[in-house]
Amino acid sequence: MNQLFVCEKPSVARDLATALSGGYKEGEGHYVGNDGKIYTFAFGHLVSCVRPESINADWGWKGNVSTLPFFIKDIPLTVIENPGVKKQFKTVTTLMKQSDLIYIATDAAREGEHIFRKIYKLSGINKPLKRLWIQDMTKEGLLKAFNNAKDGSLYEGLAVAGKLREESDLLVGMNSTMLVTKLSKSSKVLSLGRVQTPTLAMIVNRDKIIEKFAKVVHYSIVALDKNGAKYELLLDKDTQLTKAAAQSILDSLGNRTAFEIKTKDKKEKPEKLFDLTELQKFMNEKHKWSAAHTLSTTQALYEKKFVTYPRTSSQYIANDSELLDLLEKHSGNEWVSKIINKGYKIESTFVNPSKVTDHEAIIITSKVANNLSGDEAILYDVILTRFLAAFFPYAVKEETTVVFMDQEYTFRAKETVLVELGWRELYGEVLQKGALSKSSLNDIGDYSLIQKETQPPKRYTEGTLLHDMKHAAKFLDEASDKEMMKTVEGIGTTATRDSIIEKLVERGFIEKKKNQIISTTLGRELIGMMPEDFSLYSVKLTAYFETMLTQVEHGELDEVTFYEELEGLLRKTAEEIRGNVKTLSSSANPTKEVIATCPKCKKPIYENSKAYSCSGFKEGCKVTIWKNGLDKLGKKTITKTEAGKLFERKAVKVNLKSKQQKSYKAEVVFNLEKNWIEFSNK
Repeated sequence: MNQLFVCEKPSVARDLATALSGGYKEGEGHYVGNDGKIYTFAFGHLVSCVRPESINADWGWKGNVSTLPFFIKDIPLTVIENPGVKKQFKTVTTLMKQSDLIYIATDAAREGEHIFRKIYKLSGINKPLKRLWIQDMTKEGLLKAFNNAKDGSLYEGLAVAGKLREESDLLVGMNSTMLVTKLSKSSKVLSLGRVQTPTLAMIVNRDKIIEKFAKVVHYSIVALDKNGAKYELLLDKDTQLTKAAAQSILDSLGNRTAFEIKTKDKKEKPEKLFDLTELQKFMNEKHKWSAAHTLSTTQALYEKKFVTYPRTSSQYIANDSELLDLLEKHSGNEWVSKIINKGYKIESTFVNPSKVTDHEAIIITSKVANNLSGDEAILYDVILTRFLAAFFPYAVKEETTVVFMDQEYTFRAKETVLVELGWRELYGEVLQKGALSKSSLNDIGDYSLIQKETQPPKRYTEGTLLHDMKHAAKFLDEASDKEMMKTVEGIGTTATRDSIIEKLVERGFIEKKKNQIISTTLGRELIGMMPEDFSLYSVKLTAYFETMLTQVEHGELDEVTFYEELEGLLRKTAEEIRGNVKTLSSSANPTKEVIATCPKCKKPIYENSKAYSCSGFKEGCKVTIWKNGLDKLGKKTITKTEAGKLFERKAVKVNLKSKQQKSYKAEVVFNLEKNWIEFSNK
């Protein structure tokens, strides 16, 4: 039987061939295992939906705005317009035709399933399918996935949900974007989307609250004891004293009574294991990493077989039966050795199969991570420490509260000290000694007034924005809406939240300043253009669609009903946009610097965050020079000056590096037909 494994990228194909076939020989766009199994691969997406204007000219940028919104079901597919992609698609489909059984070995998630299914559908092939659900890339993990492979028919719901997700995002995004851009007469594309727009609204609303905030100065009364403990006047929530009111209370004081000390121990269980969003949040707070950088570094560790699958939304593992074997592989680590010798078990509440959907939490694998350096070493240590801490005993903190009365007023001091290290030992913490429990009335000094100020909320960081995207239920009022949002775990997914933030930066709607995220004039005007109840501003809409996609995945909702809901949304948002759209101010719609004239269509070429692109993209011109176009040859960025010369069809001398990291100079040119940079003597 000819068995074919279709993977998402070449590295996975090689790892599978090594694990399942004991080695391989390299072929054209595939690998042949020592036992005859064939392993081929995509480069992410090989197939996409066709551009709507290829079906109907009015559905594109050249079309009449009065015909919008357009709606289409089952959008046709096409191979992505790239010579390398087309060649690989042909290789994959040829191998499919020659096989008797196809294993789906793309990423074990909705998007990975969708990548394969688009290739399979466009090929027109009908062969038996099996699904590998890979949790980690070690040999043991790959063998386990192969031995537990299930019939592909069990994943039909996942496949349909992937298709509907892409189609709904395309239809919502293109219709709303073209309507707003055309009707506002903007020179910039004003991109709207099902997830990015409510995310932008969150940022804009936070910025507005901060800038409109008027601080309130208020006062309180304190007294310090000989050890510096602060006893402060207790007030009802939201009560704020003027200076005169505080002074009046202070003047009435002078008879301290009812001195009482209460001490209790509080156990702290280890922090939960990481899902991707919590890992991104942690790395942003502790190391100022972007969400995208955390994901790419975790992905690199995953591909090197050091950690489990990164794009997970679970902070739990399904069972603990294999953990001892895993720990034994790492017994050279002093903390692991202590866990084994003491017989520590993982925190029981972290083992919960009902809270594991596609993937378990991000933890280490059985492969020992030797010789890691730089950011990979930093991140691995974070994941390793969080995982090992889950086995250690609870930490114990002693909380002491002391109160006394003076007239009818209550004063309170609090102290918390660490008295049992437990899992906090792994983070270098030390035991603490408290002093408050030994305090007495005689130790407390005179009263004094202190001035306080109300504080505005803080600007978003990537960490706090990711947290609010995940916990977006707090922006809703109705209990049923909150529950729906919690069920789908916020807006966006663990796999897409970082890219949503980057898109908002790239499109000029937000900017990053010293780890803060701040909306731009353009972003604010775009959000201010529509009323607060505009459909695409609401996190509720995103949650509603994610709920429907989940129902499709589980066979609880059919395509017909989903399409009906989608068409209704398109018509509603179009009506809202037509009734409210405004022209942007000049500050939000500035004149761009022209980098060059397009050698193909003669329109201006402008710079964006990732490339120098032709402004005629609305008319179908795809001329682009990517800033990282020479990255693999050792040049990080192509400058504006270099891009300008390349578009003029001139040869440009650049500094490059060989695979051995030796520097050399070479002349490069822009190949207009292939839309890439190549050596001038090629």
